[in-house]
Amino acid sequence: MSLAHSLGPRVGVKALIMREGAILMNRSDVEGHEVYDLPGGGQEYGETQADALVRECAEEIGARVRVHGVACLWEFITTTDGFLREPIELLHQLNVGFWCGLEPGEEPRAEASTSMDTWQVGTSWLPVAELDRFDVRPRAVADWLQADPSIRPVGLGVVEL
Repeated sequence: MSLAHSLGPRVGVKALIMREGAILMNRSDVEGHEVYDLPGGGQEYGETQADALVRECAEEIGARVRVHGVACLWEFITTTDGFLREPIELLHQLNVGFWCGLEPGEEPRAEASTSMDTWQVGTSWLPVAELDRFDVRPRAVADWLQADPSIRPVGLGVVEL
């Protein structure tokens, strides 16, 4: 067992930023196909989840966010890459989705910059009611967003990328 695996699952933090019935998503180009996922990334050792999310959003969407409460939790336990669907070393990650808002005067950048992740080409506001028209990953999060808020569970369990 590698040292990374003996330390337990990686912790990911994700931003759920809503505006007028739409959610902000990272837009990635994977071999000519658009894929969408929530802004966020890995929490670093010694960093709070809120600080990690503020840092990740500054990098990925180019805007400062205010972190509110926990929205949902989900896990990945997979040996398949989330974008290319190719084999990878075992990934076990616990993701914490937080409701967030943009700080006053902040707007996400729509087009790519050098601080974005490899596949990311920008951001998009996707209408929540139409998420089934887009390749949102993980799909379970899109389904959760489209569910009646009064019956949404906090824990989504282990989901597929």
